Amino acid sequence: MNQQTRKTRYLFIGIFSILCVILIGVMIHKYRVAHSDIRLHSTKTNTAKTFRYSVQKEMTADQAGQDFQPGYYDVHVTNGKVYVSGFLGSGQTIQNMLYVSGNHLNFTGHGETKLTPSHFKPLQFKSRRAVLENTFGNYTAGREIPAGKYQISWSTPTKRQANLVISIQKGTKVQRSIDLRADKMVTFKLAKAEVLAINPPVTTKVVPLRITITKK
Repeated sequence: MNQQTRKTRYLFIGIFSILCVILIGVMIHKYRVAHSDIRLHSTKTNTAKTFRYSVQKEMTADQAGQDFQPGYYDVHVTNGKVYVSGFLGSGQTIQNMLYVSGNHLNFTGHGETKLTPSHFKPLQFKSRRAVLENTFGNYTAGREIPAGKYQISWSTPTKRQANLVISIQKGTKVQRSIDLRADKMVTFKLAKAEVLAINPPVTTKVVPLRITITKK
């Protein structure tokens, strides 16, 4: 084997090795992103860090992994009116929101928010009922809520009409979606690892509300 052939062979091996390293890195990154919901779903492994975020009409959305730490967050609106999977007003919160690397804070509206690490506290049931005051969120069966059969309803002291958006999810698939009017009730089942997602009403007319979840 002459010197030129040997150099070409070493160059090919070098390029091939670099491409293999890059491919493995991409596969590891995709795996970590795909399993972030499981990996970060614990107070010990959640990498979220508290920060404040001002929402204006024209702004570039912050990106997880670049502008803030990825992880599970509770999003609190401290002033104004902000769209986060539905409109939230001052004093309202949506819990257990996952932002993995590359996700953006696609909030709209005008107001101030505070994002804090989620603590994944189980819903507190008293006399078979759990009550959420001005609070929404994503609750995993077997973690934040027991698996089982439930009824859910909500009420507001105002006369404004709006629908609460509720869904049952398994992984990225929505098993069931419900638009629930005030003072109405719906029954649903949660299997282990399914997520009960309770989103704010999709209306700019933000109202104070109470959500009641009853075990059957």
